Amino acid sequence: MKSKILLISLVLSLPFWWGMNVLAENLQDSWFEEELNRSLRISNRHTEELKLEKELQQRFKDLEINAKAAILVKVNENGNQKILFEKDSGKLLAIASLTKLMTALVVFDLDEVYAESQPVKITKEAVEQEGESKYGELKIGESLSVKNLLHIALIESSNDAAFALTEPIGKQGFVELMNLYSKKIELENTYFVNSTGLEVGEFRELKNVSTAKDIVKLAKYILENYPQIFEITTNQSYEVLNLDNTFHHFIPQNTNELLREIPEIIGGKTGWGIEAGGCLLLVLDNPEEEGSYFVSIVLGAEDRFAETRKLINALR
Repeated sequence: MKSKILLISLVLSLPFWWGMNVLAENLQDSWFEEELNRSLRISNRHTEELKLEKELQQRFKDLEINAKAAILVKVNENGNQKILFEKDSGKLLAIASLTKLMTALVVFDLDEVYAESQPVKITKEAVEQEGESKYGELKIGESLSVKNLLHIALIESSNDAAFALTEPIGKQGFVELMNLYSKKIELENTYFVNSTGLEVGEFRELKNVSTAKDIVKLAKYILENYPQIFEITTNQSYEVLNLDNTFHHFIPQNTNELLREIPEIIGGKTGWGIEAGGCLLLVLDNPEEEGSYFVSIVLGAEDRFAETRKLINALR
């Protein structure tokens, strides 16, 4: 009797176990299919990326850049970079007013000393810095906020403003900090003698020097830690105010004329000097890849804008 009951139970349970096996097989097939599709998507995306990279490399293969040094780098969302073009990117060169990016970095990082609204008194030494403002001179004895001085230094590229920003901690101490930050960011071949980028000395032998590769590192560090600096550099004009919010002067245009041409620009800085020649750094958004961007640097060019246009046009 017990054997019959067991046999009947076994027979009745067969459809259930068969159904469970079919379900398990279907689930397993579905999982394998999903994994296969996912792998194919990843493979296709990787293939497409490799194809695009080869196309980009081909575009830059015969590109001639008339500058002492240049580099164009693509940075992905993870911070990994791919060099698309380079010319003497490790060559030690004067960098002129690209210096002011490091000046701004020190100011932003020392926010306990440099509050935005903190007044800075303009000294005789500040206004005697080489180079004249096109739009509004700083005057001995007046005070302007840190915020306004940063905008004047980065948009108008004012040497007076860049020097004035060193006053709260002293010129020498500020420059020492610039070199300390240079080591922190691992800029291997960068050295600063002032906050302005001016070439000084009887034979202009004292100057801030770096390499195109090092400037890429500086740009990445700023974008990752103090993007506000690059936000300032993209202002095409700016109204400078006194401490009481009355009008001081108006900056009608940025020294970076490419801002009017290239909407992808998210940061940059111009520079020029007798030894340095024309210098230009641009950071550009990559609309085709989320989280990705390009860093373009030209050093020692007769026409920094024309040479940078060549690099950017090759991307398109």
